[in-house]
Amino acid sequence: MKTATQTLYLIFALLFTTIAKAQVYYNDEKTGEEYEINQKTHKNIINAFLKEQKATAIEFNTNRSPDFPFRLKNKIGNWVLFHLGHENLYMEKEGRKYSFQFPTSVMEQHGFTFANRRGKTYLVNLYDKEVETKMGFDEVVINTKKETIFTYDKDYNEKEKIAIIIDKIVVRKDNTWGLIELRGDDLFYLSRNFLYNSPEEVPPATGFQVYQLEMMENIRQEYNIDLLIALDENGYYFKGRNKKTKLFGLYVGEGEAFESIPPKYDNIIEHKYTGTYEVWKNNKVGYYNSNFKLVFKPSFDDFEYVHLDYTYGCALKTNGKWELYDAFEPEKLIEGSAASIDELIGLWMDR
Repeated sequence: MKTATQTLYLIFALLFTTIAKAQVYYNDEKTGEEYEINQKTHKNIINAFLKEQKATAIEFNTNRSPDFPFRLKNKIGNWVLFHLGHENLYMEKEGRKYSFQFPTSVMEQHGFTFANRRGKTYLVNLYDKEVETKMGFDEVVINTKKETIFTYDKDYNEKEKIAIIIDKIVVRKDNTWGLIELRGDDLFYLSRNFLYNSPEEVPPATGFQVYQLEMMENIRQEYNIDLLIALDENGYYFKGRNKKTKLFGLYVGEGEAFESIPPKYDNIIEHKYTGTYEVWKNNKVGYYNSNFKLVFKPSFDDFEYVHLDYTYGCALKTNGKWELYDAFEPEKLIEGSAASIDELIGLWMDR
């Protein structure tokens, strides 16, 4: 089964590599001669070509790109990519504001590159010819890895091969690092906030669907969240920290998120089997049930989520003694208390 990454790779491979053997030529109208534009072309021909393109300089792509063999510097001083298949400047209008970098081979396979403007770096969607202006970065680092992908030959026979693909794209803003993820036509989403001191500290990509990545961005904006932590593998449940108060709340949804637990806790810990949420405030603990209803406010010294043969319970500690409560309602499961969790479970077994 092909992954989304493999499919995306295939789409761009088909779109951008059909003209790999083509060349760029300059036609001298005076002599009728045709000259190939490459690193060996005579300087006079290059200058004539630059004049025709209204450019001041040329730089050839050392990556031997099949799509962008060189870039030209316009009169404003920005570099603009020259597309081999289109036989003209690519995103020429955007070149009035942005200076475009050559895409590496793996970047070109995924249909993106970077552009610079006023000291910031922006992602560029080569497929949609769009500069992603919603966020600029001070530095970008792309980590790659090897993966098996599927391609097709001219007869549309499927072939399997090992390719270098993007593992994660870490970005720096001021002195801290975050993570962006490539997803669909919208190109990227910020999935890890700028909270890390180095690229190595940034966690791996989430792999969430586009609508969940969009939801993450909306949660940050609507609820002023600076740290967003997924509590499940699909990105439906998030623990979020308020940027101002540094307190956590719970946000749940599919495409659209709702504040299920208010952001007023020092920490929230999820217990999956019963959907219990342990909440801490000022070194005291309480918990919410799976319906996000507060069972006990934080007033206990400690909390343990306890497996009780056929069910689960919540053990709460006060003044050195543990008591056992229902995970859904503020009701005791057994009478009495114990000095340890093992003794408490013993009371349950002997009930």
